[in-house]
Amino acid sequence: MAITATPEQQRKLLDLQSLDSQLVRVRTQIDNIPHDEQLHSLRQGGAAAVERAKTAQAQVAEHEAAAQEAERVVAETTKRRDGMQSRLDADQVATRDVQAVTIEIAELTLRIAQLEDAQLEAIQTLEESQAALELEQAQIAEAQQAVNVRITTLNEQGQQLSLQGKELTAERKLLSEELPSDVVSEYELLRDQNQGIGAVELTAAGLSGAGLPIAPAELADIKNTPANELAYCPDTGAILVRS
Repeated sequence: MAITATPEQQRKLLDLQSLDSQLVRVRTQIDNIPHDEQLHSLRQGGAAAVERAKTAQAQVAEHEAAAQEAERVVAETTKRRDGMQSRLDADQVATRDVQAVTIEIAELTLRIAQLEDAQLEAIQTLEESQAALELEQAQIAEAQQAVNVRITTLNEQGQQLSLQGKELTAERKLLSEELPSDVVSEYELLRDQNQGIGAVELTAAGLSGAGLPIAPAELADIKNTPANELAYCPDTGAILVRS
């Protein structure tokens, strides 16, 4: 038995189809929010900064130990030289040993200069590694801030899309209530079977819902179908709304 609807009601199926298509887009956008590529990229950048910071922290610890060791060696060598110098100045060194002590003091003085240069280099290396760590820590903070901003933006988008979805759903409910229940059921059944397309408009060029020319014989049958009966697209099976 043919399903009937006035031409005006059939035209409203196109409005219903438009609302359903918009709802699909809104729901798809909502579903895609947790998989946002920009957020994923920002989080990856933050994770990379954390790993670099760990490496930088290990280098700082290593360079701190080196600087402390250099300081210890300088202090011990200086203490040894100054002790020998004090004994020499206080005439506490045997005459036969004065020359040997004097030479050793001179050698220790040269050694201290070398050790101080090494200590300075170790300190500079430590400062460079500390600066590198501070940079990575700043990048971590910056990345986290960017992640938070993006999450806030996505939450706002989600709220807007959710509101839009509710408005579209309410509008769809009102529109579907204006149509005969069997017409809406037929439309929804076909829409479920046809990848979201339940109704299409017959164009002036005689194209089907698939965008293909309808065969003359089929087009003639469609045009001969009473205006208050539903016609169907020969390619997609969707309800074909005639002008």
